[in-house]
Amino acid sequence: MKRFLLCCLILTASAPGQRLGKATAGPFFFLDAANVASKDSTKGRIEAFVKIAYNELLFAKFQANLYRAQYEISYVLYDRAGNLINRDIQNREIITDKFAETESDLRYHFSRITLNVEPGEYSLVVTISDQETRREGQRKLNIPVRTFRDRLIGLSDLIFADKIQKDSLLDIVNIIPNVFRSFDNDYTKYRVFFEIYDSRFAWKNRDGTGQKSVAEDVIKLRYRVLDKKQKVMFEDSSSTTVRQFQTFSSVELDKGKLSYGKYILDVTAYLDGQRATSKAIFDVRLSTFANPTMNSGTFDLDAAIRQMRHVARSANLGKILKGEDSTKARFFSEFWRQRDPSPGTERNELMEEYYRRIDYANSYFTAGNREGWDTDRGMVFVILNAPDDIERHPYDPDSKPYEVWYYYQANLKLFFVDYSQIGDYELANRQEFENYIFLHRQ
Repeated sequence: MKRFLLCCLILTASAPGQRLGKATAGPFFFLDAANVASKDSTKGRIEAFVKIAYNELLFAKFQANLYRAQYEISYVLYDRAGNLINRDIQNREIITDKFAETESDLRYHFSRITLNVEPGEYSLVVTISDQETRREGQRKLNIPVRTFRDRLIGLSDLIFADKIQKDSLLDIVNIIPNVFRSFDNDYTKYRVFFEIYDSRFAWKNRDGTGQKSVAEDVIKLRYRVLDKKQKVMFEDSSSTTVRQFQTFSSVELDKGKLSYGKYILDVTAYLDGQRATSKAIFDVRLSTFANPTMNSGTFDLDAAIRQMRHVARSANLGKILKGEDSTKARFFSEFWRQRDPSPGTERNELMEEYYRRIDYANSYFTAGNREGWDTDRGMVFVILNAPDDIERHPYDPDSKPYEVWYYYQANLKLFFVDYSQIGDYELANRQEFENYIFLHRQ
């Protein structure tokens, strides 16, 4: 996803096909984690996944024709009371002989860590430090951990996957997680991995000789995809035979039934009148330029137009949203068509980049009932992209939580204060930001 500086679209209509400048950023990365069963029957397992794009790191010349980036990943796990439970550090290295890859936002480096812990509520704080620049990026996830052995049937957390590899017997042997929990039109299918647990095959339910109480169980699975209004978009079911406590399983979602938007995947397993459910939110990204009326049944056109507020300030979006569907679709299509940096191709890179930033803001800046794109930090991120540096002050005794975002090339320093202390940081020097936008519009 190219880093276009979207300021030149703000408040004015730029010329069709105009290229936008590039913004710099620190080591922003994506983090996801899942709770699955541990081999230790008294513990649960956390699988944490990290993905970082090559262009988020600084590559240095290495030997004659090679380029190398080095970074450190710190994993710190806290319990609900804030006690340190585990700390782990990974030193990672990327080497390539292609300079173009060092600036690529389509090449990613993947890392993972496994943590076995007692059942409970945990917070995982992950920090990436670029060894060349010493810049740091940090992400935090709250993770409930279970053993999955206290009920007849259980389901792990859902893990969205870029690829699920199977052997000749169609048994799952490896997964490549989709850390973003989002898909675009480059995916032919939307794949999701999970584990099924049947406690009849756990050791505590075997007799003194270690024999299992049953030879096998047939478990029914139901899959539902719901939109943000809890409307069922589609539903399917299947059955699977299990002969052990832990069974790998997966589902493929029909991409033809989903368009741009946020969805909930609900997987439920049934056995002998008992059931277990696992749910997760995922996104379908607006990544190709297509007339939204073609997918009017699933495409949330109103949401897509509302999210254009940061890039179409001169348009009366409220009035447009009150119009007919055909009028809204025409406005949406024309707006992005006129700004397509590569007319005549299927992709509209500017639109892709804009909604990528919307998705990112929703993932990391959502506060309370406000989606991330609608917050002040989300607004700044969508317009300017990631800052060069972030100074965080979450626990200063004499002040509300606040952050300082630095954009060095723009000579801009922005202050965000969490006045309500619920994670909704407000832009304190908004006028300075607005002045910058006004001076740099085209």
